[in-house]
Amino acid sequence: MFVYKIYFMKVLHIGQMIGGLDIYIRNSITFASGNIEYVIMHGKDDKSLPVYSQDKKVKEYLTTLQRNLNPLKDCLALWQAIRIIHREKPDVIHCHSAKGGVIGRTAGFLTNTPTLYTPHGFSFLCSPSKKKRWVYKAIERMAKLNSFMLACGESEQRLGIDEIGYSDEKALCWHNCVSI
Repeated sequence: MFVYKIYFMKVLHIGQMIGGLDIYIRNSITFASGNIEYVIMHGKDDKSLPVYSQDKKVKEYLTTLQRNLNPLKDCLALWQAIRIIHREKPDVIHCHSAKGGVIGRTAGFLTNTPTLYTPHGFSFLCSPSKKKRWVYKAIERMAKLNSFMLACGESEQRLGIDEIGYSDEKALCWHNCVSI
């Protein structure tokens, strides 16, 4: 089970700071309690305001991370992630969405850093092409490596287990909602 007794922890978030993902990462950091230091790796083209944790600006690394597939920029983003991990020495990597997930899980595997992956909706669900759905699922399965999945709800958790192959122990669920 993925449990830490937290006295001090450093968390590296990897994902694009755009749209709903920007809000998710920002709120996760802004409203977290405890003695946690955050670092964010995101795309240099993301139009994001600084993120604050306990009134202190969070360190950000602007990289070549982008949504579109670009083998050269994607390899460079992986290399940048590994360098950031070596520099910052995070206790945990929390990577987000398809691209951040592949980069973050691969970097976490290569640096032996515990890694959480939040899909925020799997890419294969919204592709109209059967071939693309198959490719996206294959990429998700390969990039799973030794990571844990932190799903935003039971349906995403179930998909991670049934379609991607996460074990019940490695498919965690955090309800991404506001209590009424």
